[in-house]
Amino acid sequence: MKCEQEIQSIKAALRRLGSSENPNEPNSMDIFLLKVEGLPETAKPAFTLQLSSPIEEGTLSEIFDSNQDPAPEGSIVSFQGVETTVATLTVSAKDADIPLGSSNASDLAPLCAIDPMDVKEEYVSELSIAITAEDSSGANTEEAVPKQPICTVTLKVTYKPSAKDQKEELYERLNKTSKRKSAALESLRKISMTMASAGDSPSKAALAKKPSVKPGFLNAKKKEPTRLERLYERTIGPDSLLRKSFGVLMMTKNYIIFFGAVSFFHFKGQMLSLPPPV
Repeated sequence: MKCEQEIQSIKAALRRLGSSENPNEPNSMDIFLLKVEGLPETAKPAFTLQLSSPIEEGTLSEIFDSNQDPAPEGSIVSFQGVETTVATLTVSAKDADIPLGSSNASDLAPLCAIDPMDVKEEYVSELSIAITAEDSSGANTEEAVPKQPICTVTLKVTYKPSAKDQKEELYERLNKTSKRKSAALESLRKISMTMASAGDSPSKAALAKKPSVKPGFLNAKKKEPTRLERLYERTIGPDSLLRKSFGVLMMTKNYIIFFGAVSFFHFKGQMLSLPPPV
């Protein structure tokens, strides 16, 4: 029942998204430069943000100040249509024209996680990224000196989900909930079959406790007749002398009647003949 209620709620949310004003509007991600740690005050750093999906890049060169309106140029980089489930962000740094190093790729999926049943207009999070130097071959040396980054960059990431993002999350949740419902129904079916089977046929233990035929019933002793029963048997019972004598008398009576009728027909049969016609 809980799964079915959730399924109906998900379908209702999908219908609402289908009737929204801008169902095809892409998502957006704004990245702000909040602070830089580890560089001298005289440095003039610039940070290139490289997005993997879609493949785009932008540059941050100014610290974002929320009190300035509009925000200074170079303090915000905006991306649209970000594939949040697979997209990564890599940051490379320069001081004027001198390359300083780059970061490892950061997974953006945790920053874009949404609850499709309670979607917010935007999701704000901070991301701290370490910039490490590159050797002459261009390989990142962060693994060699993980505790000595050149600098650390703190970014503010503001993600605004699209109707498409919400639909994908809803369909994924619908699929998982439907599987849970199917599993629950299968468990119920098995339990019902087990209970029905147990109710229709008695168990072996019950049969052992209650045999249908008690042993030795053929050798059971006959019950002794009471005094009244013995009196009945001697006087008027089926095997009594009176009943037997009466039976003999009735048989004798039948013989007497038979032979009397035969004698009458033989000697007085003319009395039964019809008179001749006139």
